Amino acid sequence: MKYFLGITDIEQAKLHYRKLAKQLHPDKGGTAIEFQKMQTEYKDLLINLQQKQKVVTSSVKTNSAENELINELGRLAKVLIKKQVPQHYLQEKMYKTKSTLKKTLISHVVDILNEL
Repeated sequence: MKYFLGITDIEQAKLHYRKLAKQLHPDKGGTAIEFQKMQTEYKDLLINLQQKQKVVTSSVKTNSAENELINELGRLAKVLIKKQVPQHYLQEKMYKTKSTLKKTLISHVVDILNEL
């Protein structure tokens, strides 16, 4: 990278692009070739920064979904404890269901109840 070295976020990139465009534009004394090179580097940088931003956003969403699932399991366990649902009933339900997600959830609830 020649023009955008050290730029790490999209807002920085936009500000730096405007500054460089004023310096390198052919109407401002720059050459068309230099201006085109700078624009190409800017477009590549924006694509890379947007991809990195998507990865960070998706990992935050994943953590949020996992936390939400854990919280829901906790609420479900409390309800089951209050209603005194026997573990063997849940284990039977776990073996009968075809859904992998339901089996996993019920299994975790049974484990929580067994620890009490």
